[in-house]
Amino acid sequence: MSSIKMATKASQPMFALKEKLAEKPTFKVVAMPDFYLDYILAYPGKLDEMAKAMVDVAERGGGNILGWKHLVGRGGNASNFSAQLLKLGVKVFPIVETDDFGKLALAHFLKGADLSRVRSTGTLSRTLAFEAEYSGRHVNIMASDPGSLSSFGPEKLTQEDKELIREADFVCVFNWNQNSKGTELAEKVFQIAKSEGKGVTFFDPGDPTSRASEILGLNERVLSKGLVDVLSVNENELTQLASAVTEETGKFDGGEENQLFQAASVFSMLGSRVDLHTPAFSATFIDGQRERVLCAMSTPLKVTGAGDAWNAGDILAQGIGLDHRERLIFANATAAAYMRKPDLDPCSLDEILARVEEIEKLNAR
Repeated sequence: MSSIKMATKASQPMFALKEKLAEKPTFKVVAMPDFYLDYILAYPGKLDEMAKAMVDVAERGGGNILGWKHLVGRGGNASNFSAQLLKLGVKVFPIVETDDFGKLALAHFLKGADLSRVRSTGTLSRTLAFEAEYSGRHVNIMASDPGSLSSFGPEKLTQEDKELIREADFVCVFNWNQNSKGTELAEKVFQIAKSEGKGVTFFDPGDPTSRASEILGLNERVLSKGLVDVLSVNENELTQLASAVTEETGKFDGGEENQLFQAASVFSMLGSRVDLHTPAFSATFIDGQRERVLCAMSTPLKVTGAGDAWNAGDILAQGIGLDHRERLIFANATAAAYMRKPDLDPCSLDEILARVEEIEKLNAR
C-alpha cells in the first residue's frame, strides 16, 4: 500500500469514532468468569537486578528491598475488560463466582455494572504480579491463586446466566488457562450462544503453557468446531495453540513466511477471526486476509492488564461498526492509553482518542 493511500485512510478512524460515539453504545456484553484482587509490585530496574536483590536479601537472612511501586486493585481478564467497557458506556454483564469480600470489591471496581450474576458462594481469586524490565521489554510475572475460578464449569451456569448469554450481542470467555473446567465451560457457553442466541463469541484463553497437554482437547472441542467467532491472543498463546493443531503434520501449512502469520492462518481456516496483539503490532486474520497495524512505541508505566484493555477496545470498535483497520487502531490506542496510566483505572475516551491520533500518524509513515 502506498504512503498516500495510508495517509488518506489514516484520517478515517478519528472521524468515524467521533461520529459513531456521539451516541451511547446500545449493544450488550457478557464477560466471564474471573475477578481477581491484584497486588502489583513494579521493580525500578531489570529482572536480573531484581533477582539479585532478592538473593542478596536472602543471603543476609532477610530484609527489605526499597524502591518498588505498589498497586492494589481490580484484576482478572473478564473484570478488567468489563471495567474498560463500562468506562466507555457499554452495557456489561459479568458472570463470576467469588466470596463476600470479592463481591463487595467488585461492586466498588465496576460501578454501574449489572452484578446480579456475580455470586459470593465461592472463594476469592488473588494475584501477586512482579513487573520489571527484561530484554528491552517491560514484563510481568504473575503468581496467582485462582480460587473459585479453578473449577468454574458449565454446571455452575444458572438459567438466568443462560438467558443472558442468549440475549447478549457479545459473549466473552476468558482465562481458560487457570480454569480446570475451562474447555467444558467455553464449549457449553459458546454452544448456547451459537444455537440459541445471537451474539459474537469471543475467546481469550490466556497463557496455555501450564496446560499444554490439554490444548489438543480445547482445539478439538471448541476451536475447530466453529464455536469461536473471535480468538484473541498474543504471540506466545497463538504459537502454542497452533502448534497443537499442526502437531501431526509437523509444520504449518500455507505460504506465509512469518511463523506468527502461519499460526494465525491455521485458525482463520477453521472459521475463527484471529486478533493478534503484540508489543510491536496488532493484526487481524479472517477469511484468508489480514490487516496489520503498528502499536505506539513508548515506555509503559505498567503492563499487567494491557491485553484486557486491548480486548475491550477491540469489542467496542466492532460493536460500533468500525472496519478491521480502524478497529485495530482503536484497540492499540486503548492498550497504549492504559499502559501510560500510573494506576489501574480504565481509560477515558479522550485518553484513547489522543493515542488514536498518535497511532494513525505512526501507521501513515
